[in-house]
Amino acid sequence: MSAKLSKKELKSPDAFQSTIERIGDYISENKTRVTVIATALGCAIVLVVGIYFYWSYYSNAALKLYAKAQHNLIQSGDNLETIEENINIFKQIIEKYPYSWSSKMAYYHLGNTYFNRGELEKAIDSYKKFVSKTRTDKTGVKFLALTSLGYCYEAREDYAEALKYFEMAQKSYSVGFEMIGLRNIARIHEAMDNNEKALDYYNRALEKTTEPAAVLFIKRKISTLS
Repeated sequence: MSAKLSKKELKSPDAFQSTIERIGDYISENKTRVTVIATALGCAIVLVVGIYFYWSYYSNAALKLYAKAQHNLIQSGDNLETIEENINIFKQIIEKYPYSWSSKMAYYHLGNTYFNRGELEKAIDSYKKFVSKTRTDKTGVKFLALTSLGYCYEAREDYAEALKYFEMAQKSYSVGFEMIGLRNIARIHEAMDNNEKALDYYNRALEKTTEPAAVLFIKRKISTLS
């Protein structure tokens, strides 16, 4: 059986009811301010929801085009018609959806395409744009882009610039690619007649190498330079 309320308790106002009454009084006395705040809050909610749905549509539309280019490669390989179509698709992604993840990756794939076609200036421009849009990377793609820039400059026999990008690549996330990076740096030092540094990097590369053919190749290089 519940205890009876005292007269004092019966006469005292309910806390929740009292709070509601105070809120009601405040709203009555500050109608304009409350209306402005409520309107601003409503607009902010509408804006956030709108941005969310727009960004979702924006990203998905870019990703759809990107997926189409990847599908083309899987279905048709690297034939000339497919390459031309994909170049147009990647350019379309960059033009229409410049702030999307797909746009960033489009620069990387354009760089690869131009490099394979021997269009080094266009490849360099595309790779640099990809790198400028990529701050942190735990996939190794930035390493590959920087390495590809090194290959571009190496093909032009600009060894100083090639070395710069190979060293930048080695300082980026390169798990699984260390041996490739070290061999690239060693090869450039060798091309620049810096045999002592070339030998040092070949030795470092050997420590990271398990593939028999690569081990044999590096050992021959070390023997020659020694």
